[in-house]
Amino acid sequence: MREAWLQVDGLDVVAAPHLPPLARGVALRLQPGDRLGLIGRNGAGKSTLLRQIAGLLPLSGAAAQVQLDGQALHSIGPERLAALRTLMPSQPRDRFNLSVLALLELAQPRVDAASAHEALRRLDGWALRDRDVLALSAGERQRVALAQALVQGCPLLLLDEPVAFQDPGHQRLVGALLEALTDRIVVFCAHDVNWVARHATHVLGLGAQGDARGWFAAPCDSALQAERLQGLYDCRWTQIQDGSGHRAWIAL
Repeated sequence: MREAWLQVDGLDVVAAPHLPPLARGVALRLQPGDRLGLIGRNGAGKSTLLRQIAGLLPLSGAAAQVQLDGQALHSIGPERLAALRTLMPSQPRDRFNLSVLALLELAQPRVDAASAHEALRRLDGWALRDRDVLALSAGERQRVALAQALVQGCPLLLLDEPVAFQDPGHQRLVGALLEALTDRIVVFCAHDVNWVARHATHVLGLGAQGDARGWFAAPCDSALQAERLQGLYDCRWTQIQDGSGHRAWIAL
């Protein structure tokens, strides 16, 4: 069997060294084309897990291991790691009044104006190219952050709330773009269960009540069940369906 490009084994999700794990023994196997949605309540450890996979937080767990393209995370040097994965934060913080296009070019290993232009156009951001990043709305800045992640060219995208602050039209745009990235692995956090259901291939739920590990992972349709969602969010859920067969989850 072909070895998964991203492998996670025995990983405890720990927010701080003196705190007990939020989840124990997390395990993942992902290949290019997979899109994993991380769901769970605020503080469940979604952002922490992204940062552990990115190598920005220490791995916790006696046998914890993360492998990227067959190589153990701890053995990958900074330059190689930067070429393998990129992490988009949930709320980018800017300190300098750069133009959007200049910001994208700074994110690239080598300046490639064509790919920067393409990323902006795909994210409905071309009109923002000469704008000062400090003057953008929250939704505009989040799409620019996603464009920054795209132009780095990494095979693994770790995205913290890529549709935060987005209106419904831009949520759909971002989802369609992620689906088109069939040569990359995308791991993202999101709070909109219906957006996850539409665009993820797999789901990992953190903070699962009634599970000693505190997490579950499964293909999207298997993961998004009323009982599992109730265990994550401590509220009841129901699913509705329209005449065309489209389904939506509603929290009660």
